[in-house]
Amino acid sequence: MTSTQSTVKPSSSLRTVIGQIWDVARLPVLALLTAFVVGALVIWVSNGSLLTVYDAYSGLIRGAFFKQRGFTETLVATVPYIFLSLAVAVGFKAGLFNIGVEGQFYVGAVAAAWAGSAVHNLPAIIHLPLALAAGAIGGGIWAAIPGYLKARTGAHEVITTIMLNYVSFRLAEYFVSGPLKDPFASAVQTPGVSREAELWTMYSIPERLQVFSNALAVGLVVAFVAAVIARWALKSTSLGEKYQDPNRRRMIYAGAGLLAGLIALFGLPPLTQLWWPFTDPYDRMHIGLFLGLAAAVFIWWLLWRTTLGFELRMVGANPNAARYAGVNITRNIVLAMAISGGLAGLAGTIEVLGVSICRCLPLFFSSGYGFDSIAIALLSKNDPFGIVASSFLFGAMRNGADLMELNSGVSKYIISLIQALALLFVAAPSVVRWIYRIRVSRKPLDEETTLTRSWGG
Repeated sequence: MTSTQSTVKPSSSLRTVIGQIWDVARLPVLALLTAFVVGALVIWVSNGSLLTVYDAYSGLIRGAFFKQRGFTETLVATVPYIFLSLAVAVGFKAGLFNIGVEGQFYVGAVAAAWAGSAVHNLPAIIHLPLALAAGAIGGGIWAAIPGYLKARTGAHEVITTIMLNYVSFRLAEYFVSGPLKDPFASAVQTPGVSREAELWTMYSIPERLQVFSNALAVGLVVAFVAAVIARWALKSTSLGEKYQDPNRRRMIYAGAGLLAGLIALFGLPPLTQLWWPFTDPYDRMHIGLFLGLAAAVFIWWLLWRTTLGFELRMVGANPNAARYAGVNITRNIVLAMAISGGLAGLAGTIEVLGVSICRCLPLFFSSGYGFDSIAIALLSKNDPFGIVASSFLFGAMRNGADLMELNSGVSKYIISLIQALALLFVAAPSVVRWIYRIRVSRKPLDEETTLTRSWGG
């Protein structure tokens, strides 16, 4: 009997995991599929040819993945979506609708442009984290203002964040065309950030690693990641049964981190000189992608593995019960908005330090990333890992839209229609259930009430 159970258990647990993933992803996937089908019908009706539909969607796919630098440009577009959608999701989990991420994106960009250009002759191991921290702090403070107003006065965060969006747009214009304007540039923009504050492109990594302090920074990051993975392995696998002593476990964590860090410090610089896959100097893909993935893991850990995350979700699900349990509502609302704004500020920071051609903040900067991120967060049901996948999808659509228009004559703004339809079907899941004959299954309380409570004030 025991052997039979041990044989059946892995496959049954795998089926359980797959079933749980499908239960979570089913409605968003079907909503996207339905949106693309309706989008195809719109293209067909407006152009009168099924061939146009084929040309449009094939152009979209080729533009997103198969044209020169298509896939890496899709990843570049994915990065701000990840940060901004995580920002929206954190607010939703706390019962807040932070519709001001676009404004916090601007404030973070201004703060990063100032921090990156005001100081010089600092090593990258100091200057780059300083610029990233400046952008995060700027966005966090800007978002904490409506959070405080919400907690202390009851002012609705949707109204205050929308109003602060316009304030941040005009404030950014003032700084770019006034105190922070580059007097030597022909265009209206801030001075370019110091080279040590730039976000590394993948192409430049072999050159960057020739500087010992840069290699040391990479080694420290690799050591930390290795220690975290070792800790997870001992806690989540059968290896943990062999090492019960806490002191011995800490020695294993430290040893794994030290070994991996030394290998990265002394091994990566010569190895990247011998061979490196990114050989296109015009490729804009940068290390911000890894920062985005790390942010998704961090937000998942924060929300589901910490006391603070439990309190934030409790406040979002039922603030009266949270107050009765002794949770500080004011502190958690302000903190949730500050974390949300910090993530949005990081998105603006990465665009300045790693994407803009001048590595500066030009007068005309953003192109609507913040508003798209609301749809991504809803499509992903505020799940951090779902946000990564949905951000990649939206980045692909954004990047492939131009070639779609060129290939078929269909306006690239049809992508906005498809995104709006996807959001519509996600916001009205009963329509998707009716179309595909899906039985209703009851969802957890926090997933049911987050948005309704927020709109209720």
